[in-house]
Amino acid sequence: MLSKFNLYDFIAGVIPGIFFLWSLGTVLEVDALRQALPLTGGLAETSVLIVVGYITGLLLQGVSQLITENLLFSIWGGFPSARYLLHENQRFTELYKTDLNRAVSERFGVSLETAPSTDPLATRLKRSQEIFYRCYRAVDKLSDLPQTFNAQYGLFRALLTTFTLLGLIAWALVGVEWHALGTPDRVRVIFALTITVAAVLSYFRMIKRADDFAKAVFDVFLVNNRPSAG
Repeated sequence: MLSKFNLYDFIAGVIPGIFFLWSLGTVLEVDALRQALPLTGGLAETSVLIVVGYITGLLLQGVSQLITENLLFSIWGGFPSARYLLHENQRFTELYKTDLNRAVSERFGVSLETAPSTDPLATRLKRSQEIFYRCYRAVDKLSDLPQTFNAQYGLFRALLTTFTLLGLIAWALVGVEWHALGTPDRVRVIFALTITVAAVLSYFRMIKRADDFAKAVFDVFLVNNRPSAG
């Protein structure tokens, strides 16, 4: 299992990294990058590109985690896994929450919110997230599904960051050409539009995978921790 998810991490770093470098060097025609990196060539050149692409991908993952994720969570109001456990959230049915609350209480000795709370939202989210982390650790070795969704979430988060950065650069170049020449390069306009659409699609796929990850953790936890009757 460990080697498989290391492969997920590798792919989630290599794909955004190489695409980012290729786009800057080939489509956006950054000459310095094209001269410094072997964007085309044989096996040796490809190996170098993969290594550099992986390092670039790790940096993009860092940016996506520190900036993109924090920005989005401030807009969303917290992790989906924490929001879903709040009393007023309607993502899960009352029956599902009741079963989950009984299972969590029996396994960890803690409870979900069962009534409106006057505590600050930040405190409530933190408490809910702590419960989710306990459930996640409890099912970590029981099913591959949560790990798969989490890895795909990380990939789409990195792709969103990659497409956003490329889009900003591409539209800036289009604006410069428009101002200087009156007619921007058609290829760059098409690339900027394509990248913008890709960023939007990555955003919605990232939301879906975040939701799938949280739901999978709670589902697996419930299946393996059935509340006792009574």
